[in-house]
Amino acid sequence: MRFLLATISVFCLLHSAVVANPVLLKKHCRACHHGDDAEADFNLAALSDSPTASNLDAWLASLDRVKSGEMPPAEESNLSDSERRDLVDYLSRQLATFDREQSTLKPKFVPRRMNNREFAQSIADVLLIEDIGTHLPTDNLVGDSRHHGFDTHSQTLGFSKFHLEQYIRSARQIVNATILDGEKPQSKRYQVTSRQIFAESLSQNTNRPERQGASKGFDFLDPRRQAYFKPFKHVPSTGWYRIRIQAIALDRGRYDTEGTGVYDGDPIQLLVQMGDRKHFIDLPDHEIHQIDLTEWMAKGSRLKFQNPTDGLKMVGNGNFKFQNRLTGEYFKKYEPDRYAQLVKTFTKKRNGRLFPTSAWQNWVNDWMGPRPRILSAEIEGPIYPAWPPARQTALIGANPKIEDAHAILKPIAERAWRRPVRDGELDEILHLVHRVHQTSGIIEALKEGIVTVLASPQFLLLNTEDLSEQERFASKFSYFLYGTTPTHPLRQAVAAGSLNSQAAIVQELKQRIASKETASFQREFPYAWLELSDINFMAPDPDKYHHYHRKDVSEDMIGEVLELFNHALKENISVPELLLADYSFVNADLAKVYGLEDVPQDSTFRKYVFQDGNRGGLITTGAFLTSTADSLFTSPIHRAIYVMENFLGIHPTPPPADVEITEPDVRQAKTIKEILSAHRSDKNCLSCHQLIDPYGYAFENYGPDGSWRHTYTVQSEMDKATKASATKRAKPQVTKIAIDAGATFQSGASYSNLRGYRDILASKVNQERIVRCFVTKLLTYANGVEPSSADFAQVDRIVAVSARHNYRIVETIAAVIDSPLFREQ
Repeated sequence: MRFLLATISVFCLLHSAVVANPVLLKKHCRACHHGDDAEADFNLAALSDSPTASNLDAWLASLDRVKSGEMPPAEESNLSDSERRDLVDYLSRQLATFDREQSTLKPKFVPRRMNNREFAQSIADVLLIEDIGTHLPTDNLVGDSRHHGFDTHSQTLGFSKFHLEQYIRSARQIVNATILDGEKPQSKRYQVTSRQIFAESLSQNTNRPERQGASKGFDFLDPRRQAYFKPFKHVPSTGWYRIRIQAIALDRGRYDTEGTGVYDGDPIQLLVQMGDRKHFIDLPDHEIHQIDLTEWMAKGSRLKFQNPTDGLKMVGNGNFKFQNRLTGEYFKKYEPDRYAQLVKTFTKKRNGRLFPTSAWQNWVNDWMGPRPRILSAEIEGPIYPAWPPARQTALIGANPKIEDAHAILKPIAERAWRRPVRDGELDEILHLVHRVHQTSGIIEALKEGIVTVLASPQFLLLNTEDLSEQERFASKFSYFLYGTTPTHPLRQAVAAGSLNSQAAIVQELKQRIASKETASFQREFPYAWLELSDINFMAPDPDKYHHYHRKDVSEDMIGEVLELFNHALKENISVPELLLADYSFVNADLAKVYGLEDVPQDSTFRKYVFQDGNRGGLITTGAFLTSTADSLFTSPIHRAIYVMENFLGIHPTPPPADVEITEPDVRQAKTIKEILSAHRSDKNCLSCHQLIDPYGYAFENYGPDGSWRHTYTVQSEMDKATKASATKRAKPQVTKIAIDAGATFQSGASYSNLRGYRDILASKVNQERIVRCFVTKLLTYANGVEPSSADFAQVDRIVAVSARHNYRIVETIAAVIDSPLFREQ
């Protein structure tokens, strides 16, 4: 427990021999933290005379809360500023003494299984290929669980016999699609007409015919459906394929944007998909465009196409078929004569009666909404400029022989194992290669040897003790920033001492960020740190928040966070600015949620500076506001705990298991604050909520979808007599109640709105908290485990380095990488 509530008052001068003023201790601490009824279940005696391994968390929490002014509580104490400084100095000195008395930091390696994304990227880099293949070779792997958002955490990355079996299966599929044997397959040319393009049915009824292209082309209507070429349904042989597609974009802007959900400012695209490999192609409007792709595809892969839009779901329950109604509305408004002629042709009936004129069924054949159309296609392959393919030759040579097995496998193993191969280390694998060679030939033997290398603990486990200090640093550095095995130049640079200082690491980071080589870190770390995987765990109610669901706004909210983080790295802003900036990155979908009217109507993220102080930085992103709300209601407690744990590094203690909490009578309560006030009337709950609640009330103006609101909408229940006499159309009375988004912290600092709240978070003590929390999250991501309480002094040193650089984010990350907590753990 890093955080014991109300512990700090306790430190008002621990009764150690060093405490010089027992009167101060009695005056400010003893009344609340003494005896069996000690507040927050904390007794001064629990601290003993000095920090120990068992009470270290209490000392650390106490120092934090005394520095912040939260203890002793301002309303209960008249502790002077000078007395508080003395207490902070005393607590700091005691903790420094404890740290000096501990043994020097010993390396404590926490090995972990690499997660699935690291596995896929690492194998691709070991085999010198662009990706693991188009045949979804890792779909069999067990999904990775997350620990408080992190998919790099050792606690959730278990390893079993089943995991190993699936890794071997995946590795074999990848190797088989990389190394080919036998005669060179013959190339073939496939001509695809529009009538040979089919849309896979979404229905479970396998007898229902799939929609087929017409003579004028295949139109992509329903964005959920994927299309395929019937003459090329599966890749016949592994190799290179030339794909040529004639396509065109149609009718962008014909129908109203509000109806289609497709912005006139967005290009119409065609998604070309081969397994996990995706190409998003912008198509010109009403102009035939030729798409040329050359792709290495594995045998059995599917080549599929889709209309990649988050629109065309705005009508009805989101099923595309309801969009057909827009056709009738368009004709009625802009082409009334044609509308009248078409109406006369309607013959579709339901229960013997014609469908209403506006029914979607009547307009299916006349849809003219925004869509891509494929006119024709041509595929040629497999094509091999050389046989064996060059990628295979680069890996095992053009004409490998059994006596070359060691020389072939050694560089592969070094890339996989992230270090030089030691004498005799390949012997068992070579024995296996020789046995397979006798029955299956050299190619199959080498493939089996490579699979064995990839199934070894040296590859599948990270941060193992068999690595030297330099090898481990190169490996951690690479997986931290790139999510894959270290390159040979990186290993050489580390071995040469080129990354032995914080300044050198800063330069390396800046170069890698500028060259966009840190894309893995820039995506995966903020996704884990801010627990973005939970954004739709309790998604806003789809009936009330139509736009959120129809336009997949949760993806835009995640995009906003990633854009902010990428901006922070590129511009090297301070860590506190990342949280508290007066700007963010928004597109048209987010602008609609945020109530912005001066944002271009497209899906591009652009920097937007907010003038009112109500938005900006991570602290008000829709991702945070939505993931901490329920479907219909907001919770200042959920939002408070998120801010405390993910932004400030404060970990409130859950209620003790033996505390009986009596539910308050909240029948007369109308607002969330009134409900919580009733809850706080229970003395067992009061001490916790005095700490927690002020961190969450500032966000009450934001609804479950992150939109701004000035009032609560309270719906009163009808009494029994009213219900008995009410008609079916009678509705409960709705009342609007003004929101109170103000609160006072235990330190005495108060705010009345989010602007005041921002000012409090921008204080010196809270900026330090923000940076310390950020450092802790970085170390958790890098090490696979949270820093322990005993690491507090090392974390303090990282924060101090960051402070010397004005908390700039690149220097802070470099300080983490240069720290013993990264290098030696």
